[in-house]
Amino acid sequence: MEHLGIRQTILILVFAVASFAQESKAKFDELVSAYAKQGFFSGSVLVAKGGKPVFEKAYGMANYEWNLPNAVDTKLRLGSITKQFAATAILQLEEAGKLKVSDKACAYLPACPEAWKPVTLHQLLTHTSGIPNFTSFPEYRNIQAKPSRYDEQVKVVWEKPLDFDPGTKYQYSNTGYLILGKIIEKASGKNWEDYVRESIFLPAGMSDTRADSNTDLIARRANGYLSNSGTTLNAGYINMAIPGAAGALLSTAHDLYLWDRALAAGKLLKPETAARMWTVEKNGYAYGWTVNTAEGRTTQGHNGGIDGFSTSIERVPADGVLVVVLSNFQDGQVGLLKTALMKMAYGETVEIPKQHVETRLDSALLDEYIGTYEMSPEFRLVVTREGDQLMTQATGQGKLPIYAEQKDVFFPKRMPATLTFVRENGKVTGLILHQNGRDMKAKRL
Repeated sequence: MEHLGIRQTILILVFAVASFAQESKAKFDELVSAYAKQGFFSGSVLVAKGGKPVFEKAYGMANYEWNLPNAVDTKLRLGSITKQFAATAILQLEEAGKLKVSDKACAYLPACPEAWKPVTLHQLLTHTSGIPNFTSFPEYRNIQAKPSRYDEQVKVVWEKPLDFDPGTKYQYSNTGYLILGKIIEKASGKNWEDYVRESIFLPAGMSDTRADSNTDLIARRANGYLSNSGTTLNAGYINMAIPGAAGALLSTAHDLYLWDRALAAGKLLKPETAARMWTVEKNGYAYGWTVNTAEGRTTQGHNGGIDGFSTSIERVPADGVLVVVLSNFQDGQVGLLKTALMKMAYGETVEIPKQHVETRLDSALLDEYIGTYEMSPEFRLVVTREGDQLMTQATGQGKLPIYAEQKDVFFPKRMPATLTFVRENGKVTGLILHQNGRDMKAKRL
């Protein structure tokens, strides 16, 4: 009888654990489904705790024209998450004695402007080189659709001065990681794509990760999309030879889990080398990773964005926690979703985005909201009307349409938020922006 009681207790505990796991999955799914249903997300997510996946699911469409749904093995462009693989490759080559991160970059390049000669590999890795970002110049649009590689890309910034003296400041630069791709090739004797496949993807078991291509037939590859006032459109064309080691990889959420586990197990780098990869230089940036400490947790992560896709990865190595969000929606709210999933992984309460229903207001009423609203001396929200459409523009950002849910209550279609206009004696005197569970007040100037 005593043994039977023990068995019953064990069965009850197992059932309780299983029930808790199912409840957690349901909560994760409720959150992501709300984002997907409202057009904020299409793609796949993965959450791991204690080094084990606890939630993995795909949402939306891999191809909207053929009505083909995303699956967990659908491949999506990673964008700048690619940079952490380039950084790992550089450190592997250093371990092999083929380079040092203290080396001058020009020693590995076929040609080099005079201004670049002081720049080290360390400064390229940490975005402290001062070399301008080639994707931020108008000339970039002239080469974006061409099958150009390194020479055409660096030509955009070849004769431009450095943005600052190397090592003195931080400024994100895709050019720096293009150069690192060239250095990987010089030091290894292989194309950077071949090197990362052989030295990173294969050892980590990442069979669904590779460099994207505009000509290769790639099984289960998603199309990329963007939104125009709530309408889904095909994203613009980019030749995938352009981003190179700065952003050209395709992968799945599960493969990025395998990447996380390979790093945790020390399969790819010696522990002392990996520690250097996550050592911050400036502005929270290390080698291909951003590193932050908040609420007693140290996180390592990176976001990515490339035509038709937006991505995010964040890990808490001390707890074996990982959140991956990959979207084939260029303006998908992956950053907000990643943050919410991370909070949920730690048992914190997360607000589920509300489903809004649009209504029409007459032009005279819309005019009552036009004005400038100040949230702080550095941040203002300008509300204008274009025809029958109310527009908002935050400091340093582009215009964003907002839609009426009822009198004085509006919402954008591209992010989970609500704008409520405040009245005194019938006149609009301010607004409240509700987002991420917070109410941010602004007075009308």
